[in-house]
Amino acid sequence: MPDLMIDTSAYSAFNRGDGRLRQFFDPENQLIMPLVVIGELRAGFALGTKQQENETLLQRLLDSPNVRLVTLGDTTTKLFAAISKKLRQAGTPINVNDMWIAALTLEHGCLLVTLDSGFKRVPDLLVAKL
Repeated sequence: MPDLMIDTSAYSAFNRGDGRLRQFFDPENQLIMPLVVIGELRAGFALGTKQQENETLLQRLLDSPNVRLVTLGDTTTKLFAAISKKLRQAGTPINVNDMWIAALTLEHGCLLVTLDSGFKRVPDLLVAKL
C-alpha cells in the first residue's frame, strides 16, 4: 500500500470509532499528516470541551514511528496553484485547506484517506475508497 495522507475528516471519524478507517490506521502503514490538518484539528479541539483529551490522542499518533509530518514547500505551492486553476475553470472549487492537502498528497505520491467527497474533483488525486 502506498503511503497514506490523512485528512482531518478521516482522523476525526477514526477517533469516533468509524470502523471503515481502522485498516488505514494500522501500524504497518506509513501515515503522513500535513501540518494543515494538525492546525484544523487543533482549531476544532480549542472549540470543544475535550481539548486536552483530544490533544493527548493526537500527540500519541504523531509520536508513532509510522507517522511523518509534512509541511508546505515551493513544489506544494506550484501544485496548489495548478489545482486552484483547474477547479476554478471547471466551476468546482473546494476550500483552501483542502487544496493544500490535495497538493501535498500529489507532491508526496500518496493515497488520500478522507471522508470529504470534494477531493474527488481534484484531477489525478488518488483517494481511498471507503
